[in-house]
Parts: sequence; structure tokens; C-alpha cells
Amino acid sequence: MYVACLGSFADNDGFEEADGGRRRAACWKLFRLQKDENGKVIFVKCILCGPESRAIPFSGCATNMRTHLSFAHKDAYCTTCAPASPDGGDDGDGDPPAASESNTGGGQDSGRQGSLEAFMLQISSEQRDMLHLKISRWLVRCRRPLSLPEADAEFREVFDLIFKGSYKPPSYNLVVQYVLKLSQQGKSRLITQLAALLEEGILPSLGGDIWSQGGIAIFGILVYWLDENFCIQERLLGALPFSEQRHTAEELEKATKQACAEFGLGEYRNDSSGLVDTVAEYIHATASDNAANIVCGLHSFDGHECANHTVSLIAKTFLDQPNVRKVFMKLRGMTTHFNHSVIGAKLLQECQRKHGLSQSKPPQDNDTRTGWGGACKQAIWFIHNQIAVQMYDVDRPVKAANAVANPDGSVYRTHQLVGVDWDIVRESCYVLQYCKNACDLLQGSKYVTSNLLLPVIGRMAYISHKDTPLKFEKENVKVLNEDVKEARELLYKETCKRYFNDLADCKLEDFAVATVFDPRYKLFNFKFANRFMRGNFSAEVATKRATKAWVADWKPTPAVADTPEPSAKKQKVRGREVVTVANFLGDSDDEEDLASTVEPQEMPVDEDELDLYLSYPVAKADVDPQEWWRVHKSELPNLSKMVRQFWGAPASTAGVERAFSAVTDMHSDLRRSLQEGTIQHSLMAAMNT
Repeated sequence: MYVACLGSFADNDGFEEADGGRRRAACWKLFRLQKDENGKVIFVKCILCGPESRAIPFSGCATNMRTHLSFAHKDAYCTTCAPASPDGGDDGDGDPPAASESNTGGGQDSGRQGSLEAFMLQISSEQRDMLHLKISRWLVRCRRPLSLPEADAEFREVFDLIFKGSYKPPSYNLVVQYVLKLSQQGKSRLITQLAALLEEGILPSLGGDIWSQGGIAIFGILVYWLDENFCIQERLLGALPFSEQRHTAEELEKATKQACAEFGLGEYRNDSSGLVDTVAEYIHATASDNAANIVCGLHSFDGHECANHTVSLIAKTFLDQPNVRKVFMKLRGMTTHFNHSVIGAKLLQECQRKHGLSQSKPPQDNDTRTGWGGACKQAIWFIHNQIAVQMYDVDRPVKAANAVANPDGSVYRTHQLVGVDWDIVRESCYVLQYCKNACDLLQGSKYVTSNLLLPVIGRMAYISHKDTPLKFEKENVKVLNEDVKEARELLYKETCKRYFNDLADCKLEDFAVATVFDPRYKLFNFKFANRFMRGNFSAEVATKRATKAWVADWKPTPAVADTPEPSAKKQKVRGREVVTVANFLGDSDDEEDLASTVEPQEMPVDEDELDLYLSYPVAKADVDPQEWWRVHKSELPNLSKMVRQFWGAPASTAGVERAFSAVTDMHSDLRRSLQEGTIQHSLMAAMNT
């Protein structure tokens, strides 16, 4: 809206005053001057607010106008004011320094030369501006209230002690303005980084999800890529306010493409000349939440649903087995009892002390109804504390005066585990722990994850098969309970159905090709691969499809001087890496460690890089594939760029969930008045600067 207003007043270069001076700051173009009968300016009105605009007192400078924009029109503030110094300093429109909010050591007492002033630090305007900036960045990164420097007396006392009164922390209004300035800097930096990435011929990937709480909603979009050192980069592309829009697929698709176009990832506009949409050509892949509206909203991009959410849905089939579900409902009831009953907790601790166990309570998880990970943690706790809980079952009627009525208000007897219930809990732990480990591996943000998906999910399918022996804490175990056997079979079928039967061929192909670029699994040498992978996605077929993509889009043309870099075009594939994956996937028939046995060497001019890579021996399971490619990128320069694009796609939306965790802290019960726009720019400042 403010862009249109600026356009309509483009001929107004500034407001001319009676003395011939002109107001040159860009924010003046967004306000109308209101004068009295003597021609004196008494107040201004914001053009962006429309006819209902309230009168803003005129102070002879742009301070009040900038403050209004920073709260009511944050995007307009970033465009017109953020590049300038937001502390009220001179920006060409006659504003005086905001001495009342930030003391520079001068002012009315600057002429005094007493003994105390000899020890005072002199803070220049540049140093003051930098301190304001650092404080504002700390506030958003550590998720502290933006009013902290102004409202917290102890906070101000620390700076008074350090700077001897020559510097005062910024007020709330100044903090907001500096956060907007940081947001604009983060946006500009990300635009530059993405432009450099596209110039290399590499496309970024996206992750998206929606968060809503306390009457507000945020649509979070993160962008991912691998830098030249094969380090994963995660940046915020948008935290779009979404309270006033319907959460339909059409609205989500439109918002995603508009955000991408704003950062230089294609064009998206719909004007009199028609619809122009090239955004999908600049995005390699997307990872989205499993909700139908988000999946449909991102259907125009090559992508997949969040692996963590999918594994959770798979594990839920295990817990939905009738008798298993009843037992885990009992665990939830017992967990509530021990965490809310003072008498029960005290008696439990006595039982734990008698048996030499650490004194603890079963872990509470508010999401155990849908988040199976919490149920798994509870089950493991009960297995470790089984003897103490069983002793508690015996002692409680003796030590409690009224065991039936439960005088402390708790309920326990209806949830007590008996007989076969303990067998179901123990054997369920054996199976579910592998699902939990899979989620932990696939939600990493410091390493790439797409090339781990097939090995990890394949391992899940292998473990859930009825003929596979299990281990729990390094001990071999057997599943004997018929209910657990039935639940395990359901888990196996659901895993194969979601990832190896119903998954679209193009997505399965992308995961398979991504695995080829992992030096540990390029031959699909994980033990469980061939049993579950469909025949047309064997290691041989995956290698052929990787070769096809390599030749079509990445392989340099032979014998041509000044060969251009591969253009940023849509490639079909993805990739991954993990740090401790060997512990989860187990032993494999790997050959010698490539990183220690193969030295980087100059590749002959006529040798194909992909053939050279495939000729290397398979790396051991504990080799870091990102480090492997860092070592070999000089001999495989073009293939390494292809890998960087494919490995940039995340396997899950865990990064977006972590960003939402920051939003939850920012919009806590004590900070409900925080606006969506402030949250949006605070996240941009925290994640991109």
C-alpha cells in the first residue's frame, strides 16, 4: 500500500518551509502537513492510514513520524527510514540528536570539567549507534522483551556502572526502530547471498509451516543451501502474518511465491499484462508440514512432506493397536499421578532409594496424545524404574491412610500396571526406540539430512520386520507378546506403504539419487536396502538417473574455452549427511575410509567427474560426508556443485519448528500485546544478521 502512496506523491520532492528550507527525508512523503490560520504547522497526518488517520504532533523534525511508521507501518519504515540512523540523529531533515533518550556525555553539563568528569568515558554518536544496535540484536536473539532496557532498572545500572553515566540504553521506541533496521540489513544480506548462489548455478530449497497461538498466526518460510565449504545455511525467508487470511492452499502458495520473488527468486506478479510466475524455476525442492493445505499450497514446487511428521504418523499405528493403546493410557495416568501427587512422589522416592535408583519422576509431555516421542520416553522411564513402581504398588495401601479415596486428590488404581502390561511396555520400547532415533537423525540442522532418509527409513522397516532380532541397550531381546507382535507388523506395513509403495516415483527417485552422492551409501550397501526398495530404484538405476541429470544440466561441455557455469535451472534430486549415523544404521560391509586412503588429485581433462567419484572405494560408516566433499571438491568442482544443490534440501521442517519456538517465547503469556509485524521483523533480525 505504501508503495502506491509513494508513487502518487512522487512529484513531491520535499515540503518547502517559509525560510526556503526543504524536508529531504523520505518519510516526509508519507505525511500531510496541517497548518493553522497563521500558516504554522501544528500536526501531520499519515497518508498510509487513509482518511481515518489520527493527528500526529509536529515537533519540527521527523522523529514523531518515524516513530509512527515503526509501529503502524513497519514495512514502510524499513523502506524509508531503516537505512538512516534510527536514533533521531541528523538525516537531512533537520532532526536534532535524541539527547533525552541517549546521553552522549555532552549536553548542558558538557562544559563542566570537574574531577569526576575526568574519569567519564566519552561516547561518540557512532559508538552509541553501535551499542544500540548490539543491544537490540541481543534482545531479539535471546528472545528478551524489547522494553527491557527501558523498564529494567538493574539493566540500566549495569551500563551506568560501566560507562560512568556517559551512555544510556535505548528506549523501547528506539529498540523497535533498531530491530527494523536489523531486519532490513538481514533482508539485504540474504538477497545478496541468494544472488551469489544463483550465479554459481545452484538453486536453494525451502521449508514451510504455520504457527498459531494466542490469536495470531505466522507462516514461516526458511531457505536452505550449502555454501562452498559444504556447511548447511539456514535463513528466514519470511515470517508472514497470517491471522487475517484464510489458511487455504491458494493463499499459502501466493504468499510463498511473493516472498520468494521479494528476495530475487524468480518473478511473481498479476497485473494488467497477466500472470507472471517463474518462482518454481528458482527453487530446487521444498519440505512442508504434512497438513493437506500446506502440501497443496506447495504443490507447484518439487518437494516432500516432513520426514519427522511422517515417522510420527507411522509410529502412531503401533500405538493404535487396542491393547497397546490401553497400556500407554495407563502410563499417562501414572505419570500424571506421580507428578501431581505430593504423597505419591514422596513414597516413590523412598522406593527408589531402597533399590539404589536415582530419584526422579516419569517425564511429562503435554503432547503425548499425538507426539509418540513423549510416550516412548515415559515407557523407557517405567522400564528403568519397574522394581520401584512395583514396590510402590505394594506399600501404598499400608502407608496411605485411605488408599481407596486417595486423600491427596490423585487417582492411581485405575492406571496401575499389572501382569502382562509390563511385558507390553518393555517390548514396545524395543521397537519404538528405533523410530525415536530416526526422528533425532532426520531433524538435524547442522548437517544435511536428505541423503540420510532412505538409509534411516530403510533401517526402520528392517527393525519392524517380524524376523529381525532386536536390541535394547546393547542386550538381545525377543518379542513374545502377541499384541506387540501385531503392533510391530502394523508398523512395518505402514513404513513400507508410506515410503516404498505410495511415495511418488519422482520423490523416491530424488531420495535414491541423493543417496548415490553419499560416499558411504553410493552402492546402496546398507543391509536392508534391497529387501524394501522397489526394483526400479536399485543402486544401478539410481546411478543411471544421477548420470542423466549430470549430463543434462551439470557436466561441462568438452574442449570449449571459458566454459560457462551451469545455469540455475531446475534439477531433480536431493542429498544428505549425518554425523553419528553409524550408531543407528549399525555395521555395514564398507570398504576402506575414503578420506584417509584417497588423496585429492588433479583430474585429467577428458575424465568424467561422476565416473571418477563412482570409482572411489566406499567410505566407512563413520566418515563425515560433508568433510569428504570438502576434501575432494577441488578434483570434482562441477559435481560438487551438483551435490551442494541436492543436499541443500532438508528432510524435515524441524528448522521451521525451531523458529516457531522462538516465536512462542516472544509471544508468551506475559507478552501477548506484541504485534505480528514486530514478531516478523524480530525473527528476521535474529536469524539473518
